Amino acid sequence: MGTASAEAEGRIDGLLDAAVGAHRQRVSLCFGPTALTYEELDALSARLAAKLLAAAGCRDLAGKRVAVIAPNCPGLVAAMFATWRLGAIAVPLNARLREYELSQILADAEPVVVLSVREHLGYGFTDLLETLLPGLPTVRACLFLEPMGEVAAELESKQQSVTSEETAAGSALGSDIAAILYTSGTTGSPKGALVTHGREAAASREFASVLELTPADGVALVIPVSHAFGLTCLLATLAVGASTVLVESTMTLGPLLTAIDRHGATVLHGSPSLFSSLLKARPRGLPGKVRGGFVAGAPAAPDLQERLDELGVLNLYGLTEAGAVACCRRGDPPGRRRTTAGRALPGIDLRLVDGELQVRGPAVTPGYLRRPEETAASFADGWFRTGDVAEIDDGYVRISGRLKELVHVGGFNVFPAEVEAVLLTHPDVLQAAVVGVTDERMGEGLRAFVVARPGSDLTPAALLRFARARIAGYKLPYAIRLLPDLPLLPSGKPDRRALAVR
Repeated sequence: MGTASAEAEGRIDGLLDAAVGAHRQRVSLCFGPTALTYEELDALSARLAAKLLAAAGCRDLAGKRVAVIAPNCPGLVAAMFATWRLGAIAVPLNARLREYELSQILADAEPVVVLSVREHLGYGFTDLLETLLPGLPTVRACLFLEPMGEVAAELESKQQSVTSEETAAGSALGSDIAAILYTSGTTGSPKGALVTHGREAAASREFASVLELTPADGVALVIPVSHAFGLTCLLATLAVGASTVLVESTMTLGPLLTAIDRHGATVLHGSPSLFSSLLKARPRGLPGKVRGGFVAGAPAAPDLQERLDELGVLNLYGLTEAGAVACCRRGDPPGRRRTTAGRALPGIDLRLVDGELQVRGPAVTPGYLRRPEETAASFADGWFRTGDVAEIDDGYVRISGRLKELVHVGGFNVFPAEVEAVLLTHPDVLQAAVVGVTDERMGEGLRAFVVARPGSDLTPAALLRFARARIAGYKLPYAIRLLPDLPLLPSGKPDRRALAVR
């Protein structure tokens, strides 16, 4: 299905082509008790590509978008490779997202087809997408997947107003764009960062080299493959013909521990909160045969980073817009591994401007989808502004804070403005402010302060139920306090610093 020159051109689908050629009968994906060989994954993605093309009703999907809503399962992986093999652009979306988020993202991404699991954690996507479809003029059809990747049902668009293929399929992007990864915006509206084939192909090989991955390894992925960190970790595993053990993130460690033991995983990637929970449950060390991995998604506390270094887990720093930026290597001095995020990856240039870390290189996003003003504001003289406060000592990066109002909740990035925007849609909410607070288990959490409409009987529990149906669970405030008014800055904006200490 893939082209012979795909790998030479630095395309992501070339990674699978090469793995199939060299490791055809080796296990590629493990999910629950089931495993797929590389040959079976190749055939599955080929079948999905054919059905995807038929559902789109187009002769050519080059540069068009395909949205994939799924948790960590073979269906997500096969759907992305089917998309790439058609020259289309994958828009992977976490299955924890809900109506408020998905309606915004799908309208912005303008996909030609949506592939989705039918339900996840009791939340149904079949009825939801049927409801959203009339407001998505570019979507020709929705294909509903079983977790193992086979198509279970199809929903065609009934809209008759679309007349041109270009309008129906959305405007095409360049052939170098592989994916659009959505990140919460500071204004509360999600924005899609453009990700190139070259970035992921290069980063996956660098990951594999740093971790010394071999075909004999099994890599446990509980971090979402639909996010930047998880995507590159998946591709690094495929690049060497190793096995990926797919595990959906839960609040308990049971499913992860079962998967590691069942499939003999040797590498584990995760957030500081995940590793902290693991080490509390198993103080003697990592489970099973796990020999190391990457920790990323939020800064690790010094004592945790030191403990992880002893266990072979390396610190990694990155962001959606630039992918992996810096990491520790096994050959670095122990003091550096335990106190920094390591050195820049090949092709990445770093600089500090007024304490802010800025990044330059081919891995950095060309910009945000149809957001020229936000794209321009994110760059300074060709350097991407990370919004992170850092120090650089002899090439080693130490992240010390953030300029942006970003909160790391268990490895997930959340902008308070997005949560505020949801709370403000409740008819009884006049004002809302959300702040990040320290949380022992998750690293950081969210606390909301709300001013209710006079005379309403709004309660924190009722507002939490309202929000739970509309946004991902990790974005929910741990606590909601009703106030008669919010403390304000001279600018009229909420005084978040004052709220954070209440």
